[in-house]
Amino acid sequence: MDANIDKNIQDNYKWTALSVTSLGMLVGILNATTLIIALPTMMVKLNTDLFGIMWVLISYTLLLTILAPAWGRLADIHGRKKLYVYGLAVFTAGSLLCGLSPNIGWLIAFRVLQAIGGSMLVANGTIIVTDAFKRDELGKAMGILSMIMAAAFVVGPILGGFLTIIDWRLNFFINVPIGIIVTLWAHYKLKDIARLPKGETFDIKGMILFSIAFLTSMIYLTAGFILGLTSLPMLLSLVIAIISFASFLYVEKRATYPLMDLDLFKIKIFSYGQLSNLLNSIARGAVMILLILFFQGPRGLDPLTASIMTIPLAIGLAITGPIGGVLSDKYGSRLISTIGLVISLAGLLGLATMHYDTPYWILAVWMFINSFGSGLFQPPNTSAIMSSVSPQRRGVTSSMRAFFNSAGMVLSMGISFPLILGSIPLDQMMNMFVVGGGSMPVAVQEAFTGGITTAFIFSAIITVPAIIVSAMRGKGDVRSE
Repeated sequence: MDANIDKNIQDNYKWTALSVTSLGMLVGILNATTLIIALPTMMVKLNTDLFGIMWVLISYTLLLTILAPAWGRLADIHGRKKLYVYGLAVFTAGSLLCGLSPNIGWLIAFRVLQAIGGSMLVANGTIIVTDAFKRDELGKAMGILSMIMAAAFVVGPILGGFLTIIDWRLNFFINVPIGIIVTLWAHYKLKDIARLPKGETFDIKGMILFSIAFLTSMIYLTAGFILGLTSLPMLLSLVIAIISFASFLYVEKRATYPLMDLDLFKIKIFSYGQLSNLLNSIARGAVMILLILFFQGPRGLDPLTASIMTIPLAIGLAITGPIGGVLSDKYGSRLISTIGLVISLAGLLGLATMHYDTPYWILAVWMFINSFGSGLFQPPNTSAIMSSVSPQRRGVTSSMRAFFNSAGMVLSMGISFPLILGSIPLDQMMNMFVVGGGSMPVAVQEAFTGGITTAFIFSAIITVPAIIVSAMRGKGDVRSE
């Protein structure tokens, strides 16, 4: 541990660092889970459609993805604390403005501001914990973070359902008092304890090329499913993506201080861990929103009841998150993470068999199995990635992990939504949420559910290579690799 502080102070500080990052994560997860519950209601209240409301989610995740490498790199240059505190403040201000939005256009615009703050939190939270904990305790710390995340997943949907019944705007306003408290706590309690390199500069050229490459590739991979992958606009996007990505690689290999240290991919545990993280994010990114659309659509449930129906997702994660972290400290990441992905695959395959009238207890079992597997995978994999590099490169490592995680989420939603949009005519879909799915013809309910199950099949297919990559990361404990 690169720190100039007394051991006892260090032992006390690690729990302080964990508490601050846990609270920051709590704000972020609550925002995500409460908002997902509110989306169908927001779609009706803001007089928009599924495509419009989709951008409330995708705009946030897109910015989170693009900015994560920048904040991680700046954390390695200027330190973690300042960026984390600023991130909390910006996220809180963005939440307030989102709650005041008069229409869907302003809401998406203010979500961009919220995403700027959120990206600072995502890029720096894991670094702060990694700096504070010893390597042989890092899995336990990540497991605790997973437990906090699971608790937020339990509370968030129920809270979101309750708030949405009152007013959907409360899903944003609730972040404000929590955000203020956590910002002050982080300002007074966090420290920069890792020795950082001096004289390094930020790679602006690399950042511009990376942003262009990512945006155009995401446009091709998501909008292409609607406009056609071989249409002229999509082919143009693909060409720009390829050229800018090639230029980015050229610049990064020659930069003195690159935005992304591509040499890190020579570390096997790092590269295989990041790839399995990306594939798993694509597989699980849209799971909750798909289920919420099902419960509020064909099932015709109100937001609060629909949120309660998703609790098995949180329970599975709550049980296995801490266990996965502790087991990874003892046995390494390879075995535990791979087993987790296999279990997650079983849950996705089960969800892919659902029909509009499938008994709830069957859906609950498959939700639990899916999240049980995710809980086993995530803490060991994160611990392995962060432990594989030196303290001076933890910022860029965390930001790259956040990038792959967020990129997977964008792809997951960008592919899943067109599959649903193509299942039934738009007017029938809107009626399903306005008048209730139970009053719609059975053929319409089954067609809409078919779009959702197709998305689950896609997620299951993506999980197979994730399992293979995870198993190939190397034998033994990550600490000896």
